[in-house]
Amino acid sequence: MLGATAAAVLALSGCSLFGGDDAVPVPNRTAAAAPDGWTDGTAEPVPTPTPTSVLPVGTVAAETDVVSKSGDTSLHVRVVQRAEGVFAAELSDYRTTNPQPMSIEFRHRTAHWGDGDGGVVRGSVAWDTGAGPPDSYTLDAGPRPDYLASVVLVPVAGVDPSEGFATERPWIGSVLAVGALDWNIPNPYPHLRVTVGEAGPGAYGTVQDVDGTPTWYRVSHGDELITVSKRFGVTPEQFEWMNPYLELTDDRWLAENDVLNVSPANR
Repeated sequence: MLGATAAAVLALSGCSLFGGDDAVPVPNRTAAAAPDGWTDGTAEPVPTPTPTSVLPVGTVAAETDVVSKSGDTSLHVRVVQRAEGVFAAELSDYRTTNPQPMSIEFRHRTAHWGDGDGGVVRGSVAWDTGAGPPDSYTLDAGPRPDYLASVVLVPVAGVDPSEGFATERPWIGSVLAVGALDWNIPNPYPHLRVTVGEAGPGAYGTVQDVDGTPTWYRVSHGDELITVSKRFGVTPEQFEWMNPYLELTDDRWLAENDVLNVSPANR
């Protein structure tokens, strides 16, 4: 059996979907108020918001055993709240009868044994045969990682040629072990409902239903976050919560032809 220890090779990774003519508000510099109520003309920058913890620091947000179909490989995983919106993955009790270069990945959807590429993953860390997984590492998944449904172990090619090439281990890249994630993070929008408004400047994209429920939005040229959010009757913060993989430009415009989620249940 191989114990969990030592250094690992970190490879941290990151739902974007479908974009306005309206100007996008930008932070303004404000004047500080003098004691007599007059402004003293000294401009101060608006502070940049910092992520806040959604759970008390030290709270376990999720815990699972990642186990292979045969039971010969397993790893215990805990996700713990750290300060300032950061979560850490704590790994322990790594056991395997087939030591080999391995990686751990957090995946968006439910994973199964034998699955291949999981698309965009979070918290990916790899280690060689002689090292084993790290005891803990920062989970690069944002301040609310409860959109992640599974954590998996995936054999990878080693940095040392003696570890064996892919032709010698044809299962490289396929999910060996799976653990389901049940999160202890409260839903910030338990009653969130989406309504579909008319298309217009800044929100000309198209909507696709799934079983009668508006689910996907394909971004049109010029769409931007504020206007698209208004079209669906939600705030920009709620829209971003529904799309944890969303990537925005500096001016908050959406990427043309991206397909975005507009169903809270589909987050």
